[in-house]
Amino acid sequence: MKCTIKISLVGLGGCGKTSLYSVAFAEKTPEDTKRLSPTILYETRRHPFLGLQVGIFDFGGQEQYRAEYFSKPEIFKGTDILICIVDLHDPKTFDQAKEYFEGLLDIHRKNNEKPQIFLFLHKYDTEDYQKELLDTNVKSAKEIFLDIFKDYNFDYMLTSIYQQDELAKVFRDILISSYKDLKKSVEKAESQLEEIKAKIIISDVSGNVIVHNVQGVSSGLTLRGDLRDFIDACNTVRENIFMSDSAQFKGMNEDGKEIELHIFKYIISVLVMKTGELDRESQDKLNILLKDMSLFADLIISAHSD
Repeated sequence: MKCTIKISLVGLGGCGKTSLYSVAFAEKTPEDTKRLSPTILYETRRHPFLGLQVGIFDFGGQEQYRAEYFSKPEIFKGTDILICIVDLHDPKTFDQAKEYFEGLLDIHRKNNEKPQIFLFLHKYDTEDYQKELLDTNVKSAKEIFLDIFKDYNFDYMLTSIYQQDELAKVFRDILISSYKDLKKSVEKAESQLEEIKAKIIISDVSGNVIVHNVQGVSSGLTLRGDLRDFIDACNTVRENIFMSDSAQFKGMNEDGKEIELHIFKYIISVLVMKTGELDRESQDKLNILLKDMSLFADLIISAHSD
């Protein structure tokens, strides 16, 4: 597996591409996105995730830009994941969007490439829109779009910037979809966290949240700043002082509050926050979780080496 991933966000102008990126990756709130300007041609952003460098290409959707893309199809070359975005609040543009997406598929065929494709039926929210019309538009969009991707590794989902946690999970699952068996590991960790009587955050060392059971710790995929800084500082100590690929850090205050940070294979971090000793059952389940995360990190290293 190569150590970079190219994601192309495509859709007509105003469909919400930049807002999606900003809420999921750039710590913006949905309200912040109302001040965003339309993307000119395209913008490239870099985002580290599980030891990979993810390149996110945000392609402006205005007509003049779309015409330029088709005259320079090489700009799409190397796309691993193509995310096609449809504005559910603007059904009159569905046919135009379909034509655009079909043209992009033709470009990838000419490039002899077959990216993984996700269709976002976007703005699935009632912000200034009636629920009845929204559901009608979803049905119409499925009839128009689903068939054109049937020959690809394809999935679709309903998305909204107003469902920030769900949107973060959507992008997390897209990013880990490149790793064999990792989604099962994440799903198992989610169920384990429900049974452990401690606050736990599993992230990569760059502060991208993978699984957690703590309210208000993240904005989209990105961990809260103070906790991200703590992980970064400990990771620096691991690398420069311990000079090992894994390490464990512990701290406790006078009231008995305890924090543990486990770093596995310089990629995965598990932050555990406790108020006093855990009961035996929770501690046993925590130990199992930590062993699983160590194996999880091994899987990632193995995937990078393939």
